[in-house]
Amino acid sequence: MKQLNKPTDNMGGLIKIWAIPSDQVTVSGKTVTIASIENVYEIYCSEDSMSHNESSERTNAGTLYNTTIKGFAPGFSEELEKALEYMDPRKWVILFIDGNGNYKLAGNNTQPLRLTSSVDTGQSTSDRSGCEFIFYGNILERARLVNNPF
Repeated sequence: MKQLNKPTDNMGGLIKIWAIPSDQVTVSGKTVTIASIENVYEIYCSEDSMSHNESSERTNAGTLYNTTIKGFAPGFSEELEKALEYMDPRKWVILFIDGNGNYKLAGNNTQPLRLTSSVDTGQSTSDRSGCEFIFYGNILERARLVNNPF
């Protein structure tokens, strides 16, 4: 009999997100190697704005995982504008730390994630102002647990 035990901790949300160019990542087991950190983005997000979701979908080709990683970066600066211009047309592998302190990697160099973003000032001073971003893709495997690559 296989048994799934109750976890000792089960915290939701994400703690940190890194976007890594898909051609700069290799994975062997749980070891992630990043060829160059020059174009790796550590993305600061508002607390409790980050999430990771994977839903499975059965297709004729097999199971696909509709993967999204979301966050909200407060404010808007020239630095963020340049980062979005660079990141938008490219393919990404996303490394993140979940609420339980686990490092996970979503996407890979043959099945990367893409970026969509939305900049919003809100309508009043109490609204949040900044950039919501979503990394998304339909990939063949769930985000995998990995060791800290840094």
